[in-house]
Amino acid sequence: MTDMLDLATVTRTDFEAMRQEPILLVAANGTVDLSIEEVRQMGSGAGLRAGGAFSVVFRGPATPFVEQAIHRLEVGLPDSGRQAALDLFLVPVGHDAQGRLYEAVFT
Repeated sequence: MTDMLDLATVTRTDFEAMRQEPILLVAANGTVDLSIEEVRQMGSGAGLRAGGAFSVVFRGPATPFVEQAIHRLEVGLPDSGRQAALDLFLVPVGHDAQGRLYEAVFT
């Protein structure tokens, strides 16, 4: 069974703990393997998010290219053996020899 993560309460620390976990982007035409490249603090988040605003940069393969949109991600939860899912708005932010980078911002 897959649990849905609450986007209102998920924290930078939660994503830091998931850095070594496989992440699967689930799309209508297939799946794409992602990994967490960077988790970055971005300020106070205007006091709306406990722990402040942050961003998560994901790395994926060079192809297929993932369009800017809301995508379902599935990730293993560290130390629990459970799977969780979350729907994130991902923005392509670059590419290099190792693949493409996508960012999600939490405010």
